[in-house]
Order: sequence, then C-alpha cells, then structure tokens
Amino acid sequence: MTMLDSRKTKTYNENKVVTMIGPGTLFTGELKCKGTIRIEGSVDGKVLSEDSIVVLESGRIKGDLSAGQVIVSGEVHGNIQAVDRIEITERGKVVGDICAPRISIHEGVLFEGQCAMKAEGAATAAKPPQS
Repeated sequence: MTMLDSRKTKTYNENKVVTMIGPGTLFTGELKCKGTIRIEGSVDGKVLSEDSIVVLESGRIKGDLSAGQVIVSGEVHGNIQAVDRIEITERGKVVGDICAPRISIHEGVLFEGQCAMKAEGAATAAKPPQS
C-alpha cells in the first residue's frame, strides 16, 4: 500500500450536518462548530469548523472560512483555508485567497484570488497568501 492509497479522503455526509443556516436567514458574527456546517442563507463574518463547511447554491458568505474541508457551490467573498481539501463546484463563486493540500476548481467557476497548495502536514500551520 502506497502513501496515496492509505490517505483517507473526506467526503461530505449529509447525515453529519450539525449546524445549518437556512435559506432566507442572515447570520452576523463568528460561527464556530465541531461538526459539519451547511449554509443556504447569508453569513456576514468568519465561519470555522473542525469538520466541513458546505456552501450551497443559495449560500452567500462575506468573511473567511476555515475547516477540515470546504465545498463551495454558492458565493464566498473572503479567504478559505482547509486542512484536507477545497472544492469549488461549477456554480461556485470565490473572491479571495484559497489554501489547502488538495484543491478542485470545476469548469465555469468564478474565482478571483491566489491559490496555494500546501502538503498535508503543513496545512494546519499554513495561512493563505497575503495580497
């Protein structure tokens, strides 16, 4: 078994969602959670999770994100840092710097910022590049 074979890939599990900002909801401030956060509404502030942050198509965030993994299908205006991976789906929009060991940016994405891919061991101490 190679190093790549033994690496566990995090996947988004709908059943692990512990916090949800629903459609039509506006949250202002810093949101911290140990589990998965699903955002369908609007957040004005920092979002932190030890697990995953999932921004669905209706989700809008103005602030920085930091988590184990981040999946963006909505809109983020802020820097994103992930310990494991960042995925920006075909409907995603990100204006800000991103930093993770693994990054997936689908075709058709609006992305404006700098991208840094750090080795997994360095990801926890890594900070997105400053512009």
